[in-house]
Amino acid sequence: MVTTGYLERDVHVQNLKLHYQEWGSPEAPPILMVHGFGVSGHMFDEFAERMQDHYRLIAIDQRGHGDSDWAPDGDYSRDAFVADLEGFRAALGLERIVLVGHSMGGLNAVSYTNTYPQHVRALVLVDVGPEAAKEGVENIIRFTRGPDELEFDEFVEMAHRFNQRRSIENIRERMRHRLKPSESGKWTWKFDKRFREEDSGIRIGSELTNDQSWQLFRDIRVPTLLIRGAESDVLSQEIAERVTREMARARLVVVPAAGHSVPGDNPDEFTAAVREFLADVDQGLFAPIAASEPPPLAQLVEEHEAHRRRGPGMLTLLLVGIGSAAALAGLGYLFRRQSATKRRERGIRGRTAAVAQHLPHVPAGGIDIEKARERAAALVSELSVVGQRGVTRARHAVQDVDIERARHAAMEVAAALAETSRHAAAAAPRRIDRARLKKGRAKAAKRARPLAAKALGTSLVIAGKLIQGKRKPRGRNVRWRR
Repeated sequence: MVTTGYLERDVHVQNLKLHYQEWGSPEAPPILMVHGFGVSGHMFDEFAERMQDHYRLIAIDQRGHGDSDWAPDGDYSRDAFVADLEGFRAALGLERIVLVGHSMGGLNAVSYTNTYPQHVRALVLVDVGPEAAKEGVENIIRFTRGPDELEFDEFVEMAHRFNQRRSIENIRERMRHRLKPSESGKWTWKFDKRFREEDSGIRIGSELTNDQSWQLFRDIRVPTLLIRGAESDVLSQEIAERVTREMARARLVVVPAAGHSVPGDNPDEFTAAVREFLADVDQGLFAPIAASEPPPLAQLVEEHEAHRRRGPGMLTLLLVGIGSAAALAGLGYLFRRQSATKRRERGIRGRTAAVAQHLPHVPAGGIDIEKARERAAALVSELSVVGQRGVTRARHAVQDVDIERARHAAMEVAAALAETSRHAAAAAPRRIDRARLKKGRAKAAKRARPLAAKALGTSLVIAGKLIQGKRKPRGRNVRWRR
């Protein structure tokens, strides 16, 4: 199928001529398409032709590919590709774009979105992830590092053997954009020939570790569609599913009857998936990411496993130490209160004795009834004052001595000791006897329980003596829970 209705244009970015194709109205929402290794922007011809009625579609030939310039310094690093995309966007005056990236172009699109998220409205990744299947990558390398010069039809036949999902006519059209005449009269690849040389000295891709590559995908916050070819030998189903689980706002679509080159292998299903995704983005079905949203579950599991292997950290040990100190301080506080209560009780008894000493001596010969009544009334009045003061002080003491808080502090110490022993067991090497660890945990818990019980018993005894059965602890517990 020969595509028509598009323009071929050039723009200069970083002293390089970057070639591109454009479909649709300049006033329509823009979609920028970034191809994979060894091909050109024309790999999106079928897709762009189907979408041009509603969008402005722009397919760039990345540096060293298609009809764009080769990098004179051999810089084909990820950073160089990202800088090209940003310069290209600015040169065309595109404020916010839908970014579509296939294979190598998808990795460049991920890095660009992390660097310039304000310019990306939505992201479509085509058969690419943080990890690629070794077999599929080796197949691509063998194909692109095949014969450097052939007759045009020989290249077409070789490409058809590599991808038999397409017709000879379709491959012939695609190869017209990937090949150019050589000086010998034959045909050769358009992309930089140094890609086909093992020791060319050019800089390709990035030096990120596997974990860093995964983190780049996790850091994406714009709505993302990941499309995988059902017959792809580059992106496995397992990796594709993991990518969409760990990304914040991602959807996975598997296109049938398609390999790695999904847009050309099955353009109808590919276009339908992108069209539905963009419609959902326009309707706001991808919720914004809250600043306080927790990281993905898989990331939490990995961090938990790493923490478990390290064993209890300094913060845990510090908290246990603080809890122990607080419990001991609470026990000391209880003992001091008990001593103070005894002193108050002795003071009440002393005041009562002092009042009794002031009672007049009753003569043996008779009793003045009226005088005795007056003295008795005075005595009752003084004793009531003393008793009221004692009750008030006792109530204040009970309020100061929070029985429930002391009990909870003691129980928290016991729980912390048990948790520490559990972490220590988990962090220990496998060669350590598990039975001994279990026995050690039991001993630690056994030692902690008497401490908690003693604190509770002491608290209850003091409370009983202070309130002398006139105050029920149930109401205090209810208020404290509120």
